[in-house]
Amino acid sequence: MTEETTRPAIEAGDARDPRLSPALRLGIAAVLGLLLVLSVVVGALSFADVSAADERADARKQVVRVAERFTAEVNDYDTKSIDGYVDTVSPMLSTKFRGEFEKAMKDIVTSVKEAQMSSTGSVLASGVTSVDQDSARVLVVADARVKTVFDTRKRHFRWQVSLVKVDGTWLVDDFSPVA
Repeated sequence: MTEETTRPAIEAGDARDPRLSPALRLGIAAVLGLLLVLSVVVGALSFADVSAADERADARKQVVRVAERFTAEVNDYDTKSIDGYVDTVSPMLSTKFRGEFEKAMKDIVTSVKEAQMSSTGSVLASGVTSVDQDSARVLVVADARVKTVFDTRKRHFRWQVSLVKVDGTWLVDDFSPVA
């Protein structure tokens, strides 16, 4: 007996046929094509989400950096540097707030000179309370050591610093104490 006679003949369409039918091949190709398109769409959407999250994280870092720098600069002065103080702080301010700040500084400069005051500030902590495309609020906790001809005091501040984005740059638009 030969090998051919011991194996049963496989006929076309037999369940044991190793070849796939054209309809089954087409179905598998369609499913694989759909999975490929779906994975490309999910990948593109995920990339957009990651990019948006990166932009939000960058904005948060920028507003914290500006609010902390402002807080440190506002609390660092002495009688020798007070005349240039406004020039140092003003570039960090919005146009609206710069006018208010410069007006308030006229009286403060006189007081600093009369009391021979010096102040050194340090930021202790900060956190973003809100941020969107063109405005933000940052809470900043800071200390300042203020020395005058009368005494030395340590001051503790908790400020809410409001910022606006003008021509791609974050600027301080206001600040106020928080309890």
